[in-house]
Amino acid sequence: MGMVDTVPFFQPIQCKKSMNKPNITIRQANIADHQGVTNYAMQLVHQHQNFNPFRFVEFENHEQQIFDFFAAQITNPKAVVLVVEVENKIVGYSFLCLEESSLVDIAGEAVWLHDIYIDESVRGMGAGKLLLDASIDAAKNLGSQVLMLQVAAQNEFAKKLFEANGFKVATYEMMMNLSEG
Repeated sequence: MGMVDTVPFFQPIQCKKSMNKPNITIRQANIADHQGVTNYAMQLVHQHQNFNPFRFVEFENHEQQIFDFFAAQITNPKAVVLVVEVENKIVGYSFLCLEESSLVDIAGEAVWLHDIYIDESVRGMGAGKLLLDASIDAAKNLGSQVLMLQVAAQNEFAKKLFEANGFKVATYEMMMNLSEG
């Protein structure tokens, strides 16, 4: 795959309000959204730390680093940051990036879905499925034939969502705490 020269065009997706469901919109993030994205990224960090604090760490000035990181990624032509809105309020995001091939990982160029997060208050309304579908479309727009992701071993809900949407286990990450016995 070749390099992407411009930010991919992403057509917003709207799910109109029905009897029991609110208005849900998925759209590409802009710089005005980046504090909301940062807030949910920090929630994702904390969720992962609760799963396994030895594997998932919080760095010094982590929130500021994430703020700065997403300010750059929102305008990165090799990345896509999507936000999901319910009734015009950001309630989640996803972050994808076209990653170069890696000799160390024995992997070709691929888009990685690094983050996907939906606020607990709106889970079960279909926003997560819409965001995942939009993320898959965004990966295609980046020109990749492959979409990769990692999911915490303890995150059963996410594993089921990904498997139900065509993702297959490709590898297992394993770790050993060398400071234990």
